[in-house]
Amino acid sequence: MLSNKRIKRWSSALLAVVLCLSAVTSVSASSISKPLPKPSWQKDLSEINQFTQAPYHIPSTKTVYLASNTFIASQTKVWEAGVVTAVDESTGKPKWTFTFYQKGTPYPWNTKIAYSKLGSVYALVKDGQGTKLFSVNASGKSNWTIPVPNAEDVHVMNDGTILLIDPDRKVAPSAKSKPRAYAYSANGKKLAEVALGQIYNVIGGQYVVSQIGEIGSSKLAVYGSKLNKLFIYNLPSGAATYVDEATWVMNNGDILLRVNVPKSGNKLIAMNAKGKTLWGRSIPGNARVQSIGQNYVVYADGVMNLFNAKGLVAKAEVKVDLPVAIIFETPDQQIEVHTENAKKVLNAKTLQTMYDYPNDEDRQKYHYAGNGYLYSINQGHQLAQYKLQKGTQ
Repeated sequence: MLSNKRIKRWSSALLAVVLCLSAVTSVSASSISKPLPKPSWQKDLSEINQFTQAPYHIPSTKTVYLASNTFIASQTKVWEAGVVTAVDESTGKPKWTFTFYQKGTPYPWNTKIAYSKLGSVYALVKDGQGTKLFSVNASGKSNWTIPVPNAEDVHVMNDGTILLIDPDRKVAPSAKSKPRAYAYSANGKKLAEVALGQIYNVIGGQYVVSQIGEIGSSKLAVYGSKLNKLFIYNLPSGAATYVDEATWVMNNGDILLRVNVPKSGNKLIAMNAKGKTLWGRSIPGNARVQSIGQNYVVYADGVMNLFNAKGLVAKAEVKVDLPVAIIFETPDQQIEVHTENAKKVLNAKTLQTMYDYPNDEDRQKYHYAGNGYLYSINQGHQLAQYKLQKGTQ
């Protein structure tokens, strides 16, 4: 979800154009989702526990991973531990459960969980002795647990490498923080570590892009999944960007970058894994951009354009009744669009609506997991799975 800070940043500093209400297409009946089907299955936790992340599908084994928490009591305090439960995709029947805490070890303070596409689970756990990285295989058995440097985020790259990132590393209490990334192999061996700029992004499970220098005079350092440096990219003179929200991967490995060039305006630049510029395309200042598998979309003023590396593939009028369009790539590489009253999944080849479902509410959250599977989480502890039918528009 976009933060207000990011929206304001692009609008004022990079885009320099505010999306005018007059350019937003009015709400239509198709912006309202139809009633959901009957749940395929449901799973409730005790009210004190919560689901902590969106459900994650492993299509090859028809398994769904559900991340939640549980509480462990010491003599003086109650501690929160992370839990992953693997359930059958069709029935919700549990296959296994793993709790990221072992009796007799320090009590956990914080847990972050990430998954590999093959079903391995990794948990970054902080406790009173430091930070640990847990590895659990697709059968729910522990592979290893190792001590690691302090970090806040864990990512599993496409090749199985695990990246840890500390966004606030300081060499001394009075020193300026400098983000740092660490790479580990699937067997727990440390491969590399690098310092990052204050603005960085992990994209497409393939690259880490680090922005070095001040906005308007910065350059980009691009690393591979194992933190091997691939190239340095010098931005056009005076160009501004924020790589944490303006870099994507498309076409099986090309990098897509959005910049604002003085006198020229907003532009998309594509480069290959060696830093060679492949092409550039001017876009409206108020446009939203998102890569979708091989392609990417540009949305502005009620029109969505779908491009591949060669040019325009499809164009459609898409009604988004929000001041700023919100567009994401779904887990199955379709297009998620938010409207005032509903969320829609658009076909990434035709731009036609495949599914729609309600917006989040205070106590009810929705997560589209791909291939028509939708989950609702009510009050944090009541989960339901729905199998959406295509063509709900």
